[in-house]
Amino acid sequence: MTEHEEGALLFPEAPAPEEHGGARRAFRHWRRTRPFWGGLLVALGGGEMLALYHAAMKVTIHMGLYGLAGYAVPVLLVVLGLCLIFDPQHRVFYSVLSLLFAAASWMTSNLGGFLIGMLLAMAGGSLAFGWAEAEQPEEEPARQLENAPQGLPTP
Repeated sequence: MTEHEEGALLFPEAPAPEEHGGARRAFRHWRRTRPFWGGLLVALGGGEMLALYHAAMKVTIHMGLYGLAGYAVPVLLVVLGLCLIFDPQHRVFYSVLSLLFAAASWMTSNLGGFLIGMLLAMAGGSLAFGWAEAEQPEEEPARQLENAPQGLPTP
């Protein structure tokens, strides 16, 4: 394990690439060292709100200064989702902000993207807030044969 900066989180080294599945294994390692799924859900929730904001429906609501808040909140949710993925050291701050902006989207972005985007962003923010890197189990020494039971004792 290496320390990248003073006071930064410690991340285990990536496994050595092999002939088969090396890129997939490296991506899996990268994904597990950050709140990937929480950040992805927050970004998808913001993207869904943006997509519904441009929907050609008469049901959409435009509130605020010419609908500026309707664009700002989903864009900030997408940015916060990307920050959660690429900057895991500040995940608590980003996840709390994403929860606050997801709640604010109820008033600003067509009822939170008709609840779908708001619920996605809240679930992602909650996942990111509760994320903790799993401890890597230490290698157990192999059991030695002389310490293993040999069977039933003979009389």
